[in-house]
Amino acid sequence: MIQVIGHTNPDSDSICSALVAAEWLKAARGEDTVALAQGEVTGETAFILDQAGVQAPAIYDTVAGQKVWLVDFTDLSQAPAGIEEAEIVGIVDHHRLGDVTTKNPLEAWIWPVGCSCTILYNLHKLENVEISRSQAVLMLGAICSDTVAFRSPTCTQKDKGAAEALAEIAGINLEEFCDQLMRVKTNLEGLSIASLVDRDLKKYPFEEEAVVVGQIEIANFEQTNDKLAELQAELKARCENDGLKLAALMVTNITTSTTQLLFQGEWSTRLAEHAKEDNMLVMENTLSRKKQAWPWLQTVLAG
Repeated sequence: MIQVIGHTNPDSDSICSALVAAEWLKAARGEDTVALAQGEVTGETAFILDQAGVQAPAIYDTVAGQKVWLVDFTDLSQAPAGIEEAEIVGIVDHHRLGDVTTKNPLEAWIWPVGCSCTILYNLHKLENVEISRSQAVLMLGAICSDTVAFRSPTCTQKDKGAAEALAEIAGINLEEFCDQLMRVKTNLEGLSIASLVDRDLKKYPFEEEAVVVGQIEIANFEQTNDKLAELQAELKARCENDGLKLAALMVTNITTSTTQLLFQGEWSTRLAEHAKEDNMLVMENTLSRKKQAWPWLQTVLAG
């Protein structure tokens, strides 16, 4: 049995990629697979799963002693428990290459595109594997989400081409689907402060210390203006409780492509000169953590 699993605090691409990759491995390679998750799905992901008529993957206990395919990450800080005792046999990812190492040769598909599901769409074509409607919806939802409806600088022509083809397979109006998805994506109703921080929080090793960077995507800043103090307090608590040097949160207005970056921790002083006010700076034309915010942060933190 091969376990297919995405990163901690799973977003839509992490969940959808695990589900799609598990089925692709069955069809293309005849493998016995199961998709797993490192946490509950978000409201956005639940919407995609409902549209696809697919259940969320089970939440894992441990991958120790198992064969594993990783999707949507290669950083050990985002890996499941037991990864050191697992055999990583494959990877599908669209991020920078992290610090994962393997004992044996493996199959790795790492492309500079906007979404892991864009790679999986092309792998289906490469292996001549038929794409069902449910699989098309999963991949389409992940691509629209990760590229912020094709607005993100991470979006490539491969992402757009895959989305158009998948929308046709699924019998979906692409523009209408993206509009629905963005409304769900930016809905914060009923979410606690802790869940907002955890919503898409990723841990990065930097100078042998721990740094976390999260992201909330909203339609306008009125949704979060009254929550900023509580969000800052939560970030400060994470630093104190988890021994983090920096905890940052991108509050990203997808309508204006403007990000408010909140930050706490010992390394906050390294960002102070860029701050608009205490522990917050504004990043114009910034939608992507992967391609814009985290590379910038690494440069500033390195001094």
